[in-house]
Amino acid sequence: MKFILFLILSLIIVVPAFAIPLSDRTGLKTKFDVDVGEKTYVIETVANFNIDNVEFYNDTLVFQISSGLQNNLLELQIPQNITKGEIHLFLNEQEIAPKILTNSEISFVTLEFPGNGTHILEVKSDFTLKTPQPEIIQGESVNMVAIFVTVAIAAIAAGSVMAYKKRKPVTR
Repeated sequence: MKFILFLILSLIIVVPAFAIPLSDRTGLKTKFDVDVGEKTYVIETVANFNIDNVEFYNDTLVFQISSGLQNNLLELQIPQNITKGEIHLFLNEQEIAPKILTNSEISFVTLEFPGNGTHILEVKSDFTLKTPQPEIIQGESVNMVAIFVTVAIAAIAAGSVMAYKKRKPVTR
C-alpha cells in the first residue's frame, strides 16, 4: 500500500518536471475598440504577451507590444471594413509574412515572431476609406447658355407635370 502511494506521489512530482511549459503557448484574449472615420470597430487579439495600445492612423493599425518571452504568438481578428484587400504586416518596420485567413466579415491573422522586449506591429492594407476626388479639367470654359437652356426646359417640364396633376378628372 505504501508502495502505491509512493508511486503516485513520485509521478505527480516527477512528470511535471519534464513537461513543456504552457505559458509560452497560451494567450490572453483582449478586445480593443478602434475608431476609423466616424465608426468604431472591435479588434480581437489572443497573445502570449502584452498589447499595450492599438491605434488606427494613416490607414494603418498600430499595435504597441511588450513581451517577456522569446517565442511570441499572436492571433488577430480584424473586421473587413478596415482591411479589405491585401494585408501587409510590419514588425519593427520589417515586413513579415504571417498566416492570413479571410472571410466576408474578418481577416484572421496568426503570427509567430522571436524576441522579448518592446515591438511595434503595423497592419496595412490597400483598402482606404477615402472617396476619390472628382477631376477638375482646367482650360475648358463653361457654356452658360447651354446650362440656362437645360434649366429652363427642366422648369417647363416640372410646371407641366404639376398643372396636369392639379387638373380634376372628368366624371361621366
